[in-house]
Amino acid sequence: MVKRIILLFVMFFCIQLSAAEKYALIIAIGDYPAKGGWSTISSKNDVPLIKGALLGQGFKEGNIKILIDSEATKKGIVEAVTAIQSQIKKGDILVVHYSGHGQQVFDDNGDEVDGLDEAIVPYDAYVKYTHNYKGENHVRDDELANIIANFRNKLGKDGQLLITLDSCHSGSATRGQKARGGQVALVPPDWQKSAGDKKSGSGLLERTKVSKDDASPFIMISGASADELNYEYNGVGSLSFAFSKSMNELGSDFTYRQLFSNITSNMNAIAPKQKPTIEGDIDYKLFKGDYVKQQPYFEVTKIVRNNEIININAGEVNRIFKETTIFVLPSGTSKIEESKILAKGKVTLSKFGEAVVLLDKPLKDDNIKKYWVFIDQPSYSDIAVKVYFDKSVTDVNVKNEIADFLKKNNLGETTAEIALSDVIVDFDNASYRISYTKGDDAFGSLSAARGDAAQEIKTKIFNYAQGTYLKNLSVKNNSYEFEFKLLPIAFDQATETFGDILPETNYINETGIFKVKPENDFVVLQVANKSKKPLYISIVEINTAGEINPFFPNNDCKLNNNERMLAPGQTMIFKDCVYSFSPPYERLLLKGFASDKPLNFQSTVTTRGEKKGYSNPLENFLNASYQQTRGGSATAVSGNLDGYSSEFVYEIVKK
Repeated sequence: MVKRIILLFVMFFCIQLSAAEKYALIIAIGDYPAKGGWSTISSKNDVPLIKGALLGQGFKEGNIKILIDSEATKKGIVEAVTAIQSQIKKGDILVVHYSGHGQQVFDDNGDEVDGLDEAIVPYDAYVKYTHNYKGENHVRDDELANIIANFRNKLGKDGQLLITLDSCHSGSATRGQKARGGQVALVPPDWQKSAGDKKSGSGLLERTKVSKDDASPFIMISGASADELNYEYNGVGSLSFAFSKSMNELGSDFTYRQLFSNITSNMNAIAPKQKPTIEGDIDYKLFKGDYVKQQPYFEVTKIVRNNEIININAGEVNRIFKETTIFVLPSGTSKIEESKILAKGKVTLSKFGEAVVLLDKPLKDDNIKKYWVFIDQPSYSDIAVKVYFDKSVTDVNVKNEIADFLKKNNLGETTAEIALSDVIVDFDNASYRISYTKGDDAFGSLSAARGDAAQEIKTKIFNYAQGTYLKNLSVKNNSYEFEFKLLPIAFDQATETFGDILPETNYINETGIFKVKPENDFVVLQVANKSKKPLYISIVEINTAGEINPFFPNNDCKLNNNERMLAPGQTMIFKDCVYSFSPPYERLLLKGFASDKPLNFQSTVTTRGEKKGYSNPLENFLNASYQQTRGGSATAVSGNLDGYSSEFVYEIVKK
């Protein structure tokens, strides 16, 4: 009898666990009323990215509540929060996403060291303090903290709460680009700023009392640090793009820290100077481990002309360009398998969020739900850059030479609209300056007195385009899954000997980024093979200017292929290769690739693509990316581009 009761209890407990649901609230405000004073942004375009990512992870359509523009007044947001609060139960998972403006608002309860609350901006909030508007419709960090606390208490210790904020509330407006935030603080005329410390992280995280023993873990990911603008990318929010891409590239046993690492890597490719942040319980398993791990895929939205032409729900915003080749496989397929390929095809037209594909043979029927599309070979069409010349550049010959270079080599184009550009060329104090449009930070400067100024500008533009392309390149065959990271190590300068591995937390700052100081800090590389195959690993480093350098191996770490080969399931710390750092102070991306064939990028990078005849398609692909002439043959790479790519972002900071 006792055994039967225990069995029934276990069965009941398991049923309760399986009954856990996933809910989401997506708020997107971009078309603010003119009377409010806010600029129009592209938040509505974020909705399909976030919704699609969540649907792919088992969220039911009926459990995703969406508020767009006029639906997202403060009253509308509060009502939606209340409705979801009544739906969720212990053990559920809740995701709340906000895309819109943010702003700092005068502190109304004395809890801020700088006298300013951070706030998100509903549809009916105003940008300026007036006699009849004093911030009543803003959602302050104090209010957000109460919402978070209520959610956490309702979800309980077995639930999870994830909040993503594609907004910012500080920073200075920049020329020509759409950015979320950038307005001065909403304060009374006689308000005086307090001399408080600079806020860390997003600035929005306020701790409010929760049930001590039964509150859910909680994670907040923000698109920008407290003192930064949050830039848009190709008509979508930069965090929304990075989140969507990262959710389609999940590996084994992913935590929120690992998800954030992927988000940071993807953000680094599209906005190198923008620094996303993560706060909260970041080492918990993503969605309690209940997530879908597979190769990225896209859905078919239309089948026409005798089932030989299809449309897919991805386009330029997803880095799908003309000439990209694809495979069609049955829906539900977790990875590309040759035996399951139903058709192959090539993209003939790519728009913002849609692409047209011509297949090599017709599909058996026109039921779009039966098919998923996987990328075979990326196109070089995205090794491209749009250049804007500031009015300070008056040398017509320089402008024409650069425009001809871009056009002749299919590397992009010049544009008269700064908002459409990737880089800006200025002229000041007898020097040309090349800077990111998103952030307006220079990554190149050279004297006009040099006779080869135009050539130098072309080289820097090409480096930027190539580096950005490789940052964005994603190869995700889970049969070759691996991950890597840097580990701090003790160093005795007197004896020049290395000691124990140090805690990683000493090197990770409040925004979740691994930071190192020149001369002080030393690190080693840890690589984990999470596949069932022996893997060869090679890693390159890409700086903010797009310049590529060998990292593993390199001249100071001369390990051969066999020494860099990991057995299935093996994790190795390469203590023979110790890395130190030097300025410039910047954020860098390490891009690693794994293959079951010998792999070494060092000679490719060192010779800048001059060496030929590589046996590994990944080596050939990187080698081909150095070609500054992009004819039709430049898109061809021998062999299937197969393997796995992984990234790690770190920052060199001042002492």
